[in-house]
Amino acid sequence: MVFGLLTGNLAILFLFVVSLLLLAIWSYSLMNTVSAKLSAFLEQVTVARNQALQNGIKPSPALARANMANLSTLNGKGPDVQYVSDGSFFVETDYRKEIPFRIYSPNPADKLPVILHLHGGGHMCGDLDIYDAISRRMANCTNSVVITLDYRLAPEHPYPAAIEDCKFLLSHYQSLLGSVGFKDELIVAGDSAGAALTATLSATAQFSPQISKQILLYPSLDYTMKYSSMDAYGSGYLLEKQGVAWYFDNYLQNVEDRKQVSPLYMPAPESMPETLMMVANCDPLQDEAYAYAEKLRKAGVSVQLSVFEGMVHGFLLLNTLVEEECEAAYELMNQFINS
Repeated sequence: MVFGLLTGNLAILFLFVVSLLLLAIWSYSLMNTVSAKLSAFLEQVTVARNQALQNGIKPSPALARANMANLSTLNGKGPDVQYVSDGSFFVETDYRKEIPFRIYSPNPADKLPVILHLHGGGHMCGDLDIYDAISRRMANCTNSVVITLDYRLAPEHPYPAAIEDCKFLLSHYQSLLGSVGFKDELIVAGDSAGAALTATLSATAQFSPQISKQILLYPSLDYTMKYSSMDAYGSGYLLEKQGVAWYFDNYLQNVEDRKQVSPLYMPAPESMPETLMMVANCDPLQDEAYAYAEKLRKAGVSVQLSVFEGMVHGFLLLNTLVEEECEAAYELMNQFINS
């Protein structure tokens, strides 16, 4: 009798374990496959991360910024642009803070569309030089004036400092352009955290002229981190879930309501600009991007969603590894702006 019960329980346990294994195999089969162009690189990143953990190296802003600068070497050198000029403006905080910006124009005598380019980096990293090659390619490929901004970074300057810097640029970009030709067609573009800033501006800001279009590249849109892709692709795909949480903790230091400040959950008024979204399908942030695209469509906003198969978060910084995909991304921007 007892033996029979034990045998029955073991059989049930065995079936349960087999079911879990089958579920795991089925779930794995649904995972997107990373491009072979990135496999060796991602393996090197994993080895380096594991070595850092074994050596007891803890994350820090300085280390994160150095790592991003090192990563950007894979971007290669950007093309020559006819006009490149650095400038700055000042914002008043606890003290007077200088905010650098850089202007690129393929033809400063022509009246061209204006792209305000907001860089990524988890709200903690990135600068004008790291994104110089991307800004150059963006200017030449779209035949547009590009202004990129060295907005204030966390943890030294937490939320909403970066947004305030971006709002200042939006309100004053025409005077900052000086003698550079431009027309009243304003596009705001950002990748990752820069896309979060872009989407926030599009949802909350009113300017003259209005933002006509927004471009979001592998955007960060949900500070609650609730979507399943955050777990499915949260390890081994360059951007790690643990790292995302650390970035957000450094950015949102004042007990902000994370849902309320997430672009995904902000109202989507009819005045929202026409939107181009580019999503990497091996990115932990991809599900929130799909949700945002659906939300805008339901609100009547024109949305173009392009999914890059086998790409990881931040692939535009990996131009030397995935040049064809990067060229496709810039061409999508060109068609979106100039069609």
